[in-house]
Amino acid sequence: MMFARTSSFFILAAALAGCSQAPGASPKETGIESPAVSEIAVSYDKLRQITKQPVFVNPELAMLCRGASQQQVEAARAKHGPHANTQILVYMNDPAAEAFGSSVHPFPVGAVIVKKKIMLSYRSNDGKQVLGTGHGVGGMVKRSPGYDPSHGDWEYFYFDKPSAIESGKISSCIQCHEGAKNADYVFGTWQPKS
Repeated sequence: MMFARTSSFFILAAALAGCSQAPGASPKETGIESPAVSEIAVSYDKLRQITKQPVFVNPELAMLCRGASQQQVEAARAKHGPHANTQILVYMNDPAAEAFGSSVHPFPVGAVIVKKKIMLSYRSNDGKQVLGTGHGVGGMVKRSPGYDPSHGDWEYFYFDKPSAIESGKISSCIQCHEGAKNADYVFGTWQPKS
């Protein structure tokens, strides 16, 4: 008799567990889509800082004796995207950091990865040193299945200041991150070695 009551309880609990989200409920109603990019923009530096110091995106440019030329920077950006000739600090929320550290793929819905970009200098065509400007912040948020299934359901964002954010299915981000498709579109060549 006790077994029948216990098993009935577990069957009922299992059935109700599947009902936690009403059919057709929007992501806004369930909270799955949070956090919003606008919230991340003003508080990303409170996330877990993954890199302890700035990391070169293209160390080969940083190691050049005379510094990178404008042509070398342009070629690196054509090949590696807009973060070429920069240093980055990487921040993640706990779900992203846990998935990244354990190589769990795909990343969970709500994972947030942020790159604070520090532009480096280069030599212009006339040989003058051009100081890096336009420091910015880029990132990605894992959205619910169906947001952009062809590209891992990531929403990308970029801003120089939090009041002017570009976000969504940003084609330049999508094209670049296609190179990390096997790692759920997340690069990790800068990952600290244990």
